[in-house]
Amino acid sequence: MVRTRYEDARLGAIAEAKSLHRRLDSKHILSKNKQGFVDVFGVIEALNIPLVFDKLDALGFCLPFPSKGIMINKNRTLHIQRFTAAHELGHAVLEHQGSIDHRLNYRGGMDAPSSDPIQEVAADAFAAEFMLPRWLYKHHIQTQKWTVDRHLRNPEIVYQLSLRMGASYEATCWGLLSHKILSKTFVEELVSTEVALIKRSTVADSLPGNSWANVWRLSQKDNGAYYSADTQDLLRLDLSEGNIPQSAWDVSALRDVGFEVVSDETLSQLCSSSNVFDRRVVVRPPRKEFGEVLISQRNPEIPFAAENPMLGVMLDLGGKENGKFSRSLKRKKGLVA
Repeated sequence: MVRTRYEDARLGAIAEAKSLHRRLDSKHILSKNKQGFVDVFGVIEALNIPLVFDKLDALGFCLPFPSKGIMINKNRTLHIQRFTAAHELGHAVLEHQGSIDHRLNYRGGMDAPSSDPIQEVAADAFAAEFMLPRWLYKHHIQTQKWTVDRHLRNPEIVYQLSLRMGASYEATCWGLLSHKILSKTFVEELVSTEVALIKRSTVADSLPGNSWANVWRLSQKDNGAYYSADTQDLLRLDLSEGNIPQSAWDVSALRDVGFEVVSDETLSQLCSSSNVFDRRVVVRPPRKEFGEVLISQRNPEIPFAAENPMLGVMLDLGGKENGKFSRSLKRKKGLVA
């Protein structure tokens, strides 16, 4: 079958995104640092493309080739800022004419209307592939020990996957289709699920700081990871206490570094024999740029040992970029600690 111009543009953009990841050695770097997401702002700056955040009537824009420059709306959520930046990076890498973008297609250019400009289809495809490469899906799925049949058809699991990948729930769902992990039928069912309902089911008795804020489920499978979150988010820690006799997780260590413990329930209180954890602790992060969940399980009568179960997760809590320049660039230039 002969491919259309749109299909050629989409496939070419995907190939360029993969090529850029190879040149940057992204897969190795993210695996080494246990970083859950692609730092698209850092990539743009590493490519010496000026990146600025400001109040805009659009989501973002990119100067026409061969000029270099990207501007992102600082009033949007971090997930939208990141996908917009990846879209604008696509315009730059693919040497497009200038573009002012008012909407995004999280389908990555799939099923794009014939009325859509071909360079927009290509930039959407580039953004989806660059932000959500197949190898990053595989990393998180293997780390969490998820399976396609038992887990990835569950909206709550896919929502947690989206948080770790630093993307919107919708974009993560469509990525499962573009990488042929799930069929279109299952993905359409996932996309139809309201994220607000998922959040409420994750922590029934608490709500995050804002409607756009997220609710995380963290366990020992996340130990050592680095994720991008927000001070308005809620963190639910699922903890197993069956490893050491007469032991417990020391939650007081979280209070010591500024976390607020919202609830702390044992399995008997949760009244569910199907849970694979013994204790559920819900916390709010400190109002800092970074926060570290670092707790251990131990018997207070026995000295701490290296083999004691640990849960350590580093969180970038800066949220959306609301200054003129990205926080990572400011840190590199020594403008912030």
